[in-house]
Amino acid sequence: MRTLPWPATAIGLALLTACVAPGGGGVAGADPTDACGPQVVVFVSAGDLFGEPPRRATPATAEVLAAELTRENAALERLQIAFDALMYCRWTEVRVIRADAAAGQFPTAELPRRIAAAEGRLRQDLTRARQTRDRVAARSARIEQAVEHVSPGTRAAVAAQRAAGAGLPRALASAPIVLRLRPDATAASVGSLAAGAEVTLRPAPGAFVLAEGAGLRGYALSSAFTIMPPRQAAATPQNPLRSLAATNIARREAFLQSLDLASQGGATRFEPAT
Repeated sequence: MRTLPWPATAIGLALLTACVAPGGGGVAGADPTDACGPQVVVFVSAGDLFGEPPRRATPATAEVLAAELTRENAALERLQIAFDALMYCRWTEVRVIRADAAAGQFPTAELPRRIAAAEGRLRQDLTRARQTRDRVAARSARIEQAVEHVSPGTRAAVAAQRAAGAGLPRALASAPIVLRLRPDATAASVGSLAAGAEVTLRPAPGAFVLAEGAGLRGYALSSAFTIMPPRQAAATPQNPLRSLAATNIARREAFLQSLDLASQGGATRFEPAT
């Protein structure tokens, strides 16, 4: 089984995956031939916390909730890194398959079947991610309610802060990506983004987005990008609980946006890699 590279943002998880048997051991229904098995295991593990009720001592004071939000934010960061690493691995897996076909490692006639199998594994990943999304939402709703009870007005203050800083979502290219003149996989290329290039995204028809950055502007499949968390205002000494709550919401929404991008259009597929 070929080892696939990791994005720079996921290097911190390398020690975790080094302890996991290749092929996704421990994940129900995992494919033992899956080249991204270790990343699957890390992502599933990162989502496990959200199946548990919040660890809260009583009474739920501001200090107790601040500690809980700090743990929650760390867990959301770990979940985002694990999801990004898994999506990057899936794109790299397809590039390796195509490179192997071009090098004559297997008959070219097998290429569609192998790509379809990779897309099927990606759909399984996204099903797991949606299950995690639902657990994140349920857990976060309980925490938000407790924070609002201890610090009334937090929900409105955080919403106002986020509205003031709203703008086009920022994202990173998960792999080298072709940008096209129209939202069509057969349209002419207007250039290519390097892996890790930062862009802004606008909605586009079907499974595409309009990406702009690195001096380029064009269309690409939405699943080719990883959402970056919005920039947060500095914490205020007067109400650190609100700053933690704002960070919690931002990280949660970044994960949801990443999942939406990867799932957009209802049919997950891969662009030809550059």
